[in-house]
Amino acid sequence: MRYHPFYCLLFVSSSLIAQQPTPAPADDRVGVYRTTEDPSLELRLDRREGQLIVSILGQGVVPLKEVSPGHYKLAIVKPVVTLDFEKDIAGNIIACRIFQKEPPHTWTRVGETSADPAGDYHLDINPYPIVHILNKNNSLFIQSGLHHESPLIKLGPGTYQYTYDDKKYGVKFQSGAGGAIKSVVITGSYPLRLTRVSKTLPHVSNRVNGFTHADTLQGMLTPVRSCYDVLFYDLALTILPETKSIRGSNTIRWRAVRPFRRMQVDLFENFSIDTIMYHGNQLAYIRDGNAVYVDLPAEVANGSIDELRIVYSGTPLQPDVEATKGGIFWLWDRNRQIWIESVTQGIGASVFWPCKDHLSDRPDSMRIRVTVPTGLTEISNGQLLNKVDLPSGQTRFDWYVDYPIVTYNVVFYVGDYVHFSDVYVRPAGDTLPLNFYCLRYNLDSAKAVFSDAKRMLALYERDFGPYPFPRDGYTALEGIYPMDHQGAVCIGPMRSPFNGDKYDGDVMRTMWHESAHEWWGNNVGCADYADMWIHEGFATYAGFLNVESLSGRAVAVKETLFGSPANKEPIIGVYNVNHFHMGDMYLKGALLLETLRSLTGNDSLWFSIFHAIQRRFRYTPVATQAVETTFSELTGKDYSWFFDQYLRHAAVPLLDLHFRQDGDRLYLTYKWVADVPGFRMPIRVSVAPGRLGFICPTTAPQTMELTGMTEKDFTVDTDHFYVNVKRE
Repeated sequence: MRYHPFYCLLFVSSSLIAQQPTPAPADDRVGVYRTTEDPSLELRLDRREGQLIVSILGQGVVPLKEVSPGHYKLAIVKPVVTLDFEKDIAGNIIACRIFQKEPPHTWTRVGETSADPAGDYHLDINPYPIVHILNKNNSLFIQSGLHHESPLIKLGPGTYQYTYDDKKYGVKFQSGAGGAIKSVVITGSYPLRLTRVSKTLPHVSNRVNGFTHADTLQGMLTPVRSCYDVLFYDLALTILPETKSIRGSNTIRWRAVRPFRRMQVDLFENFSIDTIMYHGNQLAYIRDGNAVYVDLPAEVANGSIDELRIVYSGTPLQPDVEATKGGIFWLWDRNRQIWIESVTQGIGASVFWPCKDHLSDRPDSMRIRVTVPTGLTEISNGQLLNKVDLPSGQTRFDWYVDYPIVTYNVVFYVGDYVHFSDVYVRPAGDTLPLNFYCLRYNLDSAKAVFSDAKRMLALYERDFGPYPFPRDGYTALEGIYPMDHQGAVCIGPMRSPFNGDKYDGDVMRTMWHESAHEWWGNNVGCADYADMWIHEGFATYAGFLNVESLSGRAVAVKETLFGSPANKEPIIGVYNVNHFHMGDMYLKGALLLETLRSLTGNDSLWFSIFHAIQRRFRYTPVATQAVETTFSELTGKDYSWFFDQYLRHAAVPLLDLHFRQDGDRLYLTYKWVADVPGFRMPIRVSVAPGRLGFICPTTAPQTMELTGMTEKDFTVDTDHFYVNVKRE
């Protein structure tokens, strides 16, 4: 997965960029606001660094610009959105009102037209909301989304009015040839009032704010989770775009690691569990937030293989882009076709399906069956086994994953996709099937981007080892949010923003990054989110290797290892909590690898270590210590001090230099300033005019004499060694 600016729509059309939350001073406007008209619409108001900002759950962040006292407009949003606050008699803010000037909404009839207005109508600009017109005893009613039915009061021929939440709406039916009603125009939806439901913003779990009980329930391997090992998942989903909901079931087959009677399964509490079936009988369960404790009728024996089936339904959470927490994106493409993607980054697979939601336990294989409205294409992990047209305008897509898979990689994409394929001939002479998907109108761009896939795969097989999932093949596709879903790698939208005309020139680099996760993350991956640098540091470094192979190492250093990590906290996160901690694991992880490569000084040895890690820990969750040990073992050197400093401490080692000039002789005193006692990294510096060589600083001062040089002649190779330098 990649930290990537995300473009989305707010109300009608705007570009919003996800940002990381930072602590804010007290402000009487800060809080959470919701509307009764659309419970899924949540507005969060915050103040950061003197700027009042608005975040819309599932969409992003935008600053507020004050146009007059108490009145604001949302920056960069078009058509213009204004916002003002409502206060009670004591002067306390109790609500906000938003208004966006726009024409009346036209809803097009779904299915065949008739003179009877009763039927379903969808919004042209966004096909997900559905208006239902009902005819009951010759009286018309309207129902929209989650609203209750409201009676339509006739004002004139084809013209009606209804009232909802003390607001009046106009309704006018439009007829075509022969009097058949083809659409309905609804007016009067603004201003939209959002009630302040909380003066505090939701808790953001991190080292500073602390972690919750729910974080521990999902992130820790307690006895009720470690007692069983998952062998197989059989997941079936029905996607219901009109209500942004899903119905599903999952059969979990497991092997008992020790005798047990109670087990924990994970499913977010906003889902209802209809039944849990075991050997034809319904099981009892209790819930603790997102944890589901299932009690079996009798203790299962150690080593026994068994299974249960969970049937569930509900409305999944929408992604919180700002906090990098996934969910289900319900959007539409530029042709007004449904576009959906599940993303579980930063939140866990149980945000939309029941499973043992822990990185340490991968099923050996998995079946995924997804039912969607006919006319749309659905893509999941692995191999497409079958496509079945069902009654009532639905189509089921059957997929099979023939390898262990991390639960957060399980995905469904739904949209107006087109497919094309190719074959990659591997060095051994066998072939790997390549499958590509893109939105219908982006086919030319997709063929240009995906034409680099074979070169990229050849590079990764050379540097990392054989492609880990040959039976499933390699699949890459255009999607809403770039992610490393195993066997269904998403490179993000082809266009930025995704419904615009501008081609996103960075999308090929995104493909490099996300595809590298097939090796780093999906094959060899961490057992705890705290060690996620194994995924992201190596995948970021893969981008460096691509540029190096195309343009040379010097260009790669300048183009891909640019910027400066924050160095505010260690790369390794907090163990035993469900916390995808972003931070420095991407860039700093890649920089430490380039530093270690320079220390190794032998590319043949360096890349053989990558191959060894892939072989040793194939399809296996690992800890950082296992990766460290492999490097030290195969280089024949103890690098524990190196990994401790770069991974377990926030600060970068500082090379402290003191100069004294005496004629043509330069005397240099040097030492490392580091958190790790005994830090002793060699580094390349000027050892003679125009020549670099290694010195071996420690945390104790050393002195060297350089002839024919001045301080200005002395350089430190900070291109290939990620260090700070202090010169005195």
